[in-house]
Amino acid sequence: MRGHIGRILPVALALFAAFITLMVSVASTVDEALPRTGAAPAPEPAPAADPDHGDETVPGTDLMVSVDAVYPGGRTASWIESGASTRERTAIPAGSRAAATAAAAQCRDRAYALATWRVKGRLSWTYNPSAAPAAVGRSALTEIKASAQALVAGQNVCRLPGPFKVTQAYQSTTKRAPAVVATSRSTSCGKEDGASVVGWKRMSSTALAVTCTWWTRAGQVVSADIAINTRYAWFTKRPSRCSSSFDLRSVLVHEWGHAYGLNHVSPTRHGSQVMASTIPACAVVRTLGAGDHAAMRKLYGVR
Repeated sequence: MRGHIGRILPVALALFAAFITLMVSVASTVDEALPRTGAAPAPEPAPAADPDHGDETVPGTDLMVSVDAVYPGGRTASWIESGASTRERTAIPAGSRAAATAAAAQCRDRAYALATWRVKGRLSWTYNPSAAPAAVGRSALTEIKASAQALVAGQNVCRLPGPFKVTQAYQSTTKRAPAVVATSRSTSCGKEDGASVVGWKRMSSTALAVTCTWWTRAGQVVSADIAINTRYAWFTKRPSRCSSSFDLRSVLVHEWGHAYGLNHVSPTRHGSQVMASTIPACAVVRTLGAGDHAAMRKLYGVR
Protein backbone atom coordinates (compact mmCIF):
# COMPACT_ATOMS: atom_id res chain seq x y z
CA MET A 1 0.00 0.00 0.00
CA ARG A 2 2.74 2.37 0.95
CA GLY A 3 4.51 1.52 -2.27
CA HIS A 4 1.37 2.27 -4.26
CA ILE A 5 0.94 5.65 -2.52
CA GLY A 6 4.58 6.39 -3.07
CA ARG A 7 4.12 5.90 -6.78
CA ILE A 8 0.91 8.01 -7.01
CA LEU A 9 2.02 10.95 -4.84
CA PRO A 10 4.74 12.28 -7.17
CA VAL A 11 2.31 12.13 -10.08
CA ALA A 12 -0.39 13.95 -8.09
CA LEU A 13 2.05 16.62 -6.99
CA ALA A 14 3.20 17.11 -10.58
CA LEU A 15 -0.41 17.47 -11.81
CA PHE A 16 -1.20 19.95 -9.02
CA ALA A 17 1.87 22.03 -9.88
CA ALA A 18 0.88 22.05 -13.57
CA PHE A 19 -2.66 23.13 -12.63
CA ILE A 20 -1.33 26.04 -10.52
CA THR A 21 0.97 27.12 -13.35
CA LEU A 22 -1.95 27.08 -15.79
CA MET A 23 -4.15 29.17 -13.47
CA VAL A 24 -1.44 31.77 -13.01
CA SER A 25 -0.95 31.98 -16.77
CA VAL A 26 -4.69 32.41 -17.45
CA ALA A 27 -5.10 35.00 -14.70
CA SER A 28 -2.21 37.01 -16.09
CA THR A 29 -3.62 36.92 -19.60
CA VAL A 30 -7.07 38.06 -18.45
CA ASP A 31 -5.55 40.85 -16.37
CA GLU A 32 -3.74 42.23 -19.38
CA ALA A 33 -6.87 42.10 -21.54
CA LEU A 34 -9.26 43.80 -19.09
CA PRO A 35 -9.12 47.30 -17.65
CA ARG A 36 -7.08 47.48 -14.50
CA THR A 37 -8.72 48.51 -11.26
CA GLY A 38 -8.40 52.00 -9.92
CA ALA A 39 -8.84 55.34 -11.68
CA ALA A 40 -8.67 55.19 -15.44
CA PRO A 41 -5.95 57.31 -17.02
CA ALA A 42 -7.12 60.69 -18.21
CA PRO A 43 -7.62 60.80 -22.00
CA GLU A 44 -5.08 62.78 -23.97
CA PRO A 45 -6.44 66.18 -24.95
CA ALA A 46 -7.43 66.52 -28.58
CA PRO A 47 -5.05 68.70 -30.59
CA ALA A 48 -6.30 72.19 -31.26
CA ALA A 49 -7.47 72.73 -34.81
CA ASP A 50 -5.27 74.80 -37.07
CA PRO A 51 -6.88 78.26 -37.03
CA ASP A 52 -6.39 78.64 -40.77
CA HIS A 53 -6.96 75.14 -42.02
CA GLY A 54 -7.45 71.70 -40.54
CA ASP A 55 -8.97 68.43 -41.68
CA GLU A 56 -10.30 65.61 -39.52
CA THR A 57 -12.59 62.60 -39.74
CA VAL A 58 -16.10 62.96 -38.33
CA PRO A 59 -16.40 60.18 -35.69
CA GLY A 60 -18.76 57.37 -36.63
CA THR A 61 -19.20 58.48 -40.26
CA ASP A 62 -17.44 58.35 -43.59
CA LEU A 63 -17.30 62.15 -43.69
CA MET A 64 -14.31 64.43 -43.44
CA VAL A 65 -14.50 67.98 -42.13
CA SER A 66 -12.33 71.04 -42.71
CA VAL A 67 -12.20 74.33 -40.85
CA ASP A 68 -10.89 77.43 -42.64
CA ALA A 69 -10.75 81.10 -41.70
CA VAL A 70 -9.69 84.51 -42.97
CA TYR A 71 -8.00 87.01 -40.65
CA PRO A 72 -7.55 90.77 -40.53
CA GLY A 73 -4.26 92.07 -41.86
CA GLY A 74 -1.69 93.94 -39.79
CA ARG A 75 -1.08 93.05 -36.15
CA THR A 76 -3.73 90.33 -36.09
CA ALA A 77 -2.52 88.58 -39.22
CA SER A 78 -3.16 84.95 -39.99
CA TRP A 79 -1.51 82.55 -37.53
CA ILE A 80 0.26 80.89 -40.45
CA GLU A 81 1.52 84.21 -41.77
CA SER A 82 2.11 85.63 -38.29
CA GLY A 83 3.66 89.08 -38.38
CA ALA A 84 3.59 89.23 -42.17
CA SER A 85 3.05 92.52 -43.93
CA THR A 86 -0.13 92.82 -45.99
CA ARG A 87 0.56 96.17 -47.59
CA GLU A 88 -0.28 94.68 -51.02
CA ARG A 89 -3.93 94.51 -50.05
CA THR A 90 -4.81 98.15 -49.51
CA ALA A 91 -8.11 99.70 -50.41
CA ILE A 92 -7.84 101.59 -53.70
CA PRO A 93 -10.44 104.09 -54.99
CA ALA A 94 -12.17 102.77 -58.11
CA GLY A 95 -11.20 104.45 -61.37
CA SER A 96 -7.85 105.73 -60.16
CA ARG A 97 -4.45 105.00 -61.68
CA ALA A 98 -3.66 103.03 -58.53
CA ALA A 99 -6.75 100.89 -59.15
CA ALA A 100 -5.53 100.07 -62.64
CA THR A 101 -2.15 99.10 -61.22
CA ALA A 102 -3.78 96.88 -58.61
CA ALA A 103 -5.94 95.21 -61.25
CA ALA A 104 -2.86 94.52 -63.35
CA ALA A 105 -1.14 92.91 -60.37
CA GLN A 106 -4.23 90.79 -59.67
CA CYS A 107 -4.26 89.56 -63.26
CA ARG A 108 -0.53 88.72 -63.38
CA ASP A 109 -0.57 86.52 -60.29
CA ARG A 110 -1.66 82.95 -61.12
CA ALA A 111 -0.81 81.37 -57.76
CA TYR A 112 -3.39 79.13 -56.15
CA ALA A 113 -3.78 76.23 -53.72
CA LEU A 114 -6.41 73.49 -53.82
CA ALA A 115 -8.10 71.52 -51.06
CA THR A 116 -9.14 67.87 -51.41
CA TRP A 117 -12.86 68.43 -51.97
CA ARG A 118 -15.17 69.95 -54.56
CA VAL A 119 -18.86 70.72 -55.06
CA LYS A 120 -20.75 68.40 -57.38
CA GLY A 121 -23.19 70.35 -59.52
CA ARG A 122 -24.67 72.85 -57.10
CA LEU A 123 -24.34 74.01 -53.50
CA SER A 124 -27.66 75.13 -52.00
CA TRP A 125 -27.57 77.27 -48.86
CA THR A 126 -29.66 79.20 -46.36
CA TYR A 127 -29.09 82.37 -44.35
CA ASN A 128 -29.64 83.08 -40.67
CA PRO A 129 -29.99 86.86 -40.19
CA SER A 130 -30.04 86.60 -36.39
CA ALA A 131 -27.35 88.75 -34.72
CA ALA A 132 -26.47 90.58 -37.94
CA PRO A 133 -24.97 94.00 -37.09
CA ALA A 134 -27.37 96.89 -37.59
CA ALA A 135 -24.97 98.59 -40.02
CA VAL A 136 -25.35 95.76 -42.55
CA GLY A 137 -28.55 94.03 -41.42
CA ARG A 138 -30.67 95.09 -44.40
CA SER A 139 -28.02 94.61 -47.09
CA ALA A 140 -26.14 91.57 -45.80
CA LEU A 141 -28.13 88.92 -47.67
CA THR A 142 -27.77 90.79 -50.95
CA GLU A 143 -24.01 90.92 -50.49
CA ILE A 144 -23.74 87.27 -49.45
CA LYS A 145 -25.71 86.25 -52.56
CA ALA A 146 -23.46 88.45 -54.70
CA SER A 147 -20.31 86.93 -53.19
CA ALA A 148 -21.42 83.36 -53.94
CA GLN A 149 -22.36 84.33 -57.49
CA ALA A 150 -19.06 86.17 -58.00
CA LEU A 151 -17.18 82.94 -57.32
CA VAL A 152 -19.17 80.53 -59.49
CA ALA A 153 -19.56 83.08 -62.30
CA GLY A 154 -15.81 83.72 -62.30
CA GLN A 155 -16.19 87.49 -62.04
CA ASN A 156 -12.83 89.14 -62.75
CA VAL A 157 -11.22 92.20 -64.32
CA CYS A 158 -8.72 90.12 -66.28
CA ARG A 159 -11.05 89.21 -69.18
CA LEU A 160 -10.90 85.56 -68.20
CA PRO A 161 -13.83 83.32 -69.25
CA GLY A 162 -16.71 82.22 -67.09
CA PRO A 163 -18.96 80.97 -65.59
CA PHE A 164 -17.61 77.73 -64.18
CA LYS A 165 -19.36 74.37 -64.48
CA VAL A 166 -20.77 74.55 -60.96
CA THR A 167 -23.55 76.60 -59.41
CA GLN A 168 -24.95 77.90 -56.13
CA ALA A 169 -28.50 78.48 -54.99
CA TYR A 170 -29.89 80.54 -52.13
CA GLN A 171 -32.94 78.77 -50.67
CA SER A 172 -34.37 80.74 -47.76
CA THR A 173 -33.73 82.22 -44.35
CA THR A 174 -33.35 79.76 -41.50
CA LYS A 175 -33.19 79.57 -37.73
CA ARG A 176 -30.33 77.07 -37.87
CA ALA A 177 -27.00 78.39 -36.65
CA PRO A 178 -23.74 77.69 -38.48
CA ALA A 179 -22.05 74.64 -36.91
CA VAL A 180 -18.83 76.53 -36.15
CA VAL A 181 -17.08 76.74 -32.78
CA ALA A 182 -14.30 79.31 -32.59
CA THR A 183 -12.45 80.33 -29.44
CA SER A 184 -9.23 82.24 -28.90
CA ARG A 185 -7.38 78.91 -28.65
CA SER A 186 -8.98 76.74 -31.31
CA THR A 187 -11.49 76.60 -34.12
CA SER A 188 -13.59 73.50 -34.73
CA CYS A 189 -16.72 72.24 -36.45
CA GLY A 190 -19.89 70.92 -34.87
CA LYS A 191 -22.19 68.19 -36.16
CA GLU A 192 -23.00 67.99 -39.85
CA ASP A 193 -26.76 68.34 -40.34
CA GLY A 194 -27.16 68.20 -44.10
CA ALA A 195 -27.74 71.95 -44.45
CA SER A 196 -25.36 74.68 -45.59
CA VAL A 197 -25.86 77.77 -43.45
CA VAL A 198 -24.40 81.28 -43.50
CA GLY A 199 -24.88 83.29 -40.34
CA TRP A 200 -23.46 85.53 -37.65
CA LYS A 201 -21.72 84.63 -34.40
CA ARG A 202 -19.72 86.51 -31.84
CA MET A 203 -16.56 84.43 -31.72
CA SER A 204 -13.59 84.92 -29.44
CA SER A 205 -11.34 83.86 -32.32
CA THR A 206 -9.60 86.70 -34.12
CA ALA A 207 -10.93 85.35 -37.43
CA LEU A 208 -13.18 87.58 -39.48
CA ALA A 209 -15.15 84.55 -40.66
CA VAL A 210 -14.84 80.78 -40.44
CA THR A 211 -15.99 78.07 -42.87
CA CYS A 212 -16.64 74.44 -41.94
CA THR A 213 -16.86 72.12 -44.93
CA TRP A 214 -17.97 68.48 -44.72
CA TRP A 215 -17.14 66.14 -47.57
CA THR A 216 -17.04 62.44 -48.36
CA ARG A 217 -13.87 60.40 -48.69
CA ALA A 218 -14.47 60.60 -52.44
CA GLY A 219 -13.99 64.37 -52.16
CA GLN A 220 -17.60 65.48 -52.69
CA VAL A 221 -18.92 68.33 -50.53
CA VAL A 222 -21.96 67.42 -48.44
CA SER A 223 -22.48 70.80 -46.79
CA ALA A 224 -20.63 73.95 -45.74
CA ASP A 225 -21.36 76.43 -42.93
CA ILE A 226 -19.98 79.95 -42.73
CA ALA A 227 -19.93 81.98 -39.50
CA ILE A 228 -19.23 85.72 -39.70
CA ASN A 229 -17.68 87.22 -36.59
CA THR A 230 -19.76 90.02 -35.03
CA ARG A 231 -16.85 91.26 -32.93
CA TYR A 232 -15.77 93.27 -36.00
CA ALA A 233 -17.38 96.23 -37.74
CA TRP A 234 -18.71 95.49 -41.25
CA PHE A 235 -19.77 97.47 -44.31
CA THR A 236 -21.46 96.68 -47.61
CA LYS A 237 -20.69 100.09 -49.11
CA ARG A 238 -17.24 101.44 -48.29
CA PRO A 239 -17.57 104.54 -46.09
CA SER A 240 -15.70 107.66 -47.14
CA ARG A 241 -13.84 107.71 -43.82
CA CYS A 242 -13.15 104.03 -43.36
CA SER A 243 -10.63 103.06 -40.71
CA SER A 244 -11.42 99.77 -38.98
CA SER A 245 -14.33 98.01 -40.68
CA PHE A 246 -14.37 95.18 -43.22
CA ASP A 247 -16.10 94.60 -46.54
CA LEU A 248 -18.64 91.81 -46.17
CA ARG A 249 -18.64 90.79 -49.84
CA SER A 250 -14.84 90.59 -50.07
CA VAL A 251 -14.63 88.32 -47.03
CA LEU A 252 -17.53 86.12 -48.18
CA VAL A 253 -16.07 85.56 -51.66
CA HIS A 254 -13.02 84.21 -49.81
CA GLU A 255 -15.13 81.97 -47.57
CA TRP A 256 -17.16 80.61 -50.49
CA GLY A 257 -13.82 79.82 -52.10
CA HIS A 258 -13.08 77.47 -49.18
CA ALA A 259 -16.47 75.77 -49.53
CA TYR A 260 -15.79 75.14 -53.22
CA GLY A 261 -12.32 73.68 -52.67
CA LEU A 262 -9.83 76.58 -52.64
CA ASN A 263 -7.11 76.95 -50.03
CA HIS A 264 -5.11 79.93 -48.80
CA VAL A 265 -2.24 81.61 -50.58
CA SER A 266 0.31 83.84 -48.87
CA PRO A 267 -0.84 87.44 -48.33
CA THR A 268 2.74 88.69 -48.60
CA ARG A 269 3.40 87.13 -52.00
CA HIS A 270 -0.13 86.91 -53.41
CA GLY A 271 -2.02 89.64 -51.60
CA SER A 272 -4.04 90.66 -54.66
CA GLN A 273 -5.82 87.28 -54.73
CA VAL A 274 -9.16 86.66 -53.05
CA MET A 275 -7.73 83.56 -51.34
CA ALA A 276 -4.93 85.41 -49.54
CA SER A 277 -5.29 84.43 -45.90
CA THR A 278 -5.59 87.97 -44.53
CA ILE A 279 -7.33 91.15 -45.58
CA PRO A 280 -6.78 94.63 -44.12
CA ALA A 281 -9.56 96.81 -42.84
CA CYS A 282 -11.34 98.80 -45.58
CA ALA A 283 -9.90 96.70 -48.44
CA VAL A 284 -12.27 95.77 -51.25
CA VAL A 285 -11.28 92.59 -53.16
CA ARG A 286 -14.55 91.37 -54.70
CA THR A 287 -13.40 89.88 -58.00
CA LEU A 288 -11.24 86.84 -58.67
CA GLY A 289 -7.57 87.26 -59.40
CA ALA A 290 -5.88 85.17 -62.06
CA GLY A 291 -4.82 82.61 -59.45
CA ASP A 292 -8.31 82.36 -57.94
CA HIS A 293 -9.76 81.92 -61.42
CA ALA A 294 -7.16 79.29 -62.35
CA ALA A 295 -8.04 77.29 -59.22
CA MET A 296 -11.78 77.29 -59.97
CA ARG A 297 -11.13 76.45 -63.61
CA LYS A 298 -8.88 73.57 -62.57
CA LEU A 299 -11.64 72.15 -60.35
CA TYR A 300 -14.70 72.81 -62.50
CA GLY A 301 -13.81 73.97 -65.99
CA VAL A 302 -15.63 76.75 -67.87
CA ARG A 303 -19.03 76.52 -69.52
